[in-house]
Amino acid sequence: MSQTRAGSRRAPVLTGIGLGLFGLTAVAFLRPPLLPEMGREMDLSATGLGALLSIFALGRLAADIPAGHAVDRRTAGPLMAASGFLVAVGTLLMSMAPGTVILFGGAFVLGLGSTLVITTATAAFATTTRANRGMSLSLFAGAMLAGQAVGPAIGGALGVTFDWRGTLLVGGALAAALAIPFLFVRRPVPLSHTPDRPASVAPDQVPRRVLAVIYLLPVAQFSIGAALIQTLIPVVGDGELGFGPGTVGLAIGIGGVIRFGAAIASGHISDRISRRAALIPGLGLQTAGVVAFGFGSAAFWWWMAIILLTLGSVAVNVGNTILADLSEGGDRLGRRLGAFRFTGDAAFLVTPVVIGAIFERYGRAISSVPLVTLAVLVTVAAMIVIPETRHAAGVGRLPPDDRGTSNTIGT
Repeated sequence: MSQTRAGSRRAPVLTGIGLGLFGLTAVAFLRPPLLPEMGREMDLSATGLGALLSIFALGRLAADIPAGHAVDRRTAGPLMAASGFLVAVGTLLMSMAPGTVILFGGAFVLGLGSTLVITTATAAFATTTRANRGMSLSLFAGAMLAGQAVGPAIGGALGVTFDWRGTLLVGGALAAALAIPFLFVRRPVPLSHTPDRPASVAPDQVPRRVLAVIYLLPVAQFSIGAALIQTLIPVVGDGELGFGPGTVGLAIGIGGVIRFGAAIASGHISDRISRRAALIPGLGLQTAGVVAFGFGSAAFWWWMAIILLTLGSVAVNVGNTILADLSEGGDRLGRRLGAFRFTGDAAFLVTPVVIGAIFERYGRAISSVPLVTLAVLVTVAAMIVIPETRHAAGVGRLPPDDRGTSNTIGT
């Protein structure tokens, strides 16, 4: 099959998956501007709201490895349909919860659906040529990150008219509607190329410390996103700055527009210059966003934190691209994507509760110190360890693995 013919067959399939990813992610992220109202009705403090997010992360964590195995063996259509129905059930459970047990149970199911849709979409967008993979995965990231930001904007807008329960009820119905078309998509996503990696070089030869640092990228990004964008930024905006859910949702929605543009720009940089040229600046912007939130008390710094964090969030997508490059030619992409998300979701599980508790007792500055430290350490490790993988040939020598040998990717 020619690349042109395969590309023409891929385009509508990937467009549908991208739209499904955007819509389901938006539904899964309706809740941030609704958290203060939800907390008042359910008697949840900042720590309790952090625990709610941790239960969501527990659902994601539980699904990461199974989802990775599933995408190596199943076609995207049924997996996207299953994702949509899980998101719908979780959202509806939360909307009708009489108490915290059902509320937390709904968040857990929502986490299952969130992981399945993201892992399925990542694998689908990664099956392209290495020369175009950065842009392909940036389009994936644009859909996902825009959904994560537009969801709160929609949640805030609906929250002005409805209460938080009514908003989530609408979201659950939308997720179910998005799932139905995928029941009729049975064909696999067409491959658009023959793998660039020579068959003599196995993906299993990637040094373990390189994989370890790649897996640390979502640890930093998920920790910061969970603790700040999804928890403390709405809490501070509502409590300290007096913003309502509409303003909080709008602010995060503006971040979504920025994220989409940043994702496209990082894709161009990744494909045209280098993967590292897109990765390292993103990690630096992410660190700057944490500093702006923690140590700037005025509303200006609250807005700057949102902008910088959303710009920096594309770094984890570049990590996805590098992982796909290193896995090319093998059958482990889904499993490695599962492990990639597993490490991030493990941090997602713990960080909101821990940082929420520190915030309640010590305030913004002290609660930001662990996040700043994590962001700096991951940035330095990425600069030292993660190789350039833009070309199949000329990648250069990877750092030695744990057995003291070295591996060359390509010839």
